[in-house]
Amino acid sequence: MELRHLRYFVAVAEALSYRKAAARLHVAATAISGQIKDLESDLEVRLLDRNTGGVRLTDAGAAFLEQARHVLADAELAGVLAREAAAGLHGILKVGYSAPLLMGFMPASLKAFHERSPGVEVSLIEMQLMEQIAALEAGVLQIGFTVWKGPDLPCRLHSAEIVRSPILACVGREHALAAAKEVSLAELAREPLAYMTTKKGARSVHLEIMRRVFAARDIEVGQIREIVGAETFRARIESGLNVSLVAEIGSLARSPDLVLKPLQETGPDLYSELRALWCEARHSLMAKNFIAVMREVAPLEMMRVRRANLASAPVVPVAALAAR
Repeated sequence: MELRHLRYFVAVAEALSYRKAAARLHVAATAISGQIKDLESDLEVRLLDRNTGGVRLTDAGAAFLEQARHVLADAELAGVLAREAAAGLHGILKVGYSAPLLMGFMPASLKAFHERSPGVEVSLIEMQLMEQIAALEAGVLQIGFTVWKGPDLPCRLHSAEIVRSPILACVGREHALAAAKEVSLAELAREPLAYMTTKKGARSVHLEIMRRVFAARDIEVGQIREIVGAETFRARIESGLNVSLVAEIGSLARSPDLVLKPLQETGPDLYSELRALWCEARHSLMAKNFIAVMREVAPLEMMRVRRANLASAPVVPVAALAAR
């Protein structure tokens, strides 16, 4: 039994005429008659009664008609979904991410992507960078993200820049450095520094970036405290127990109890370049479309957050300015 058998049968059953069905399908009536005879032979039941008065459905034919319509509708839907998937408009897109890096603009990206591709379900999976790399290579993820500039990313992974944002000093609103116009790395080094990780003892890109920034300027720092979890990290910075360096695009820039200050120092290492990662062998149009949306949304969100932070910046006391 093939789909054409069902199409021919449904056409005749609905028209109750071989001639009308043939005209509708643009085939010869004899071809339709032969296909339906083959179908009846396969099913070993008579579906249509033919006589000089026309064509009539048998009880078996009436029952078969209902199911045949369902099968044809399902086949048509399968074709539509296949074409949409090939165009990147349908399917499941699995994305690995680190919350502090992406949640600053991920909600806006998801909204914009859904408006363009409502048939795609985006599944977000929080992972450390090394876990993302392994998942990309295994085909578990289609997209990952990193700000790491080191040479140890597998050559078989491809990447594209999403957004480039400055690295800023991050302190609590009540911290003494919150009143400064700019903060030097030397000033930060005298404070209790902290870095964020999602798993205790795991390799942290955040830590490695911070160490490189200070080492490049021969600034000595003591132990940098490991904080597990984004919310705990945020709470410790907000409370003034620790300070840190963060990218402006990250979700911490949105906290009303955190203050992000420009650094006095300059240099290419004081910018965070967020890059999307993928395995070319498994790169789909869904993934390409999602990356394209993020590249549009992220800079706009960064500018919006920057304006909001400037509007809510704490007033600098005169005494604090004089002390500096």
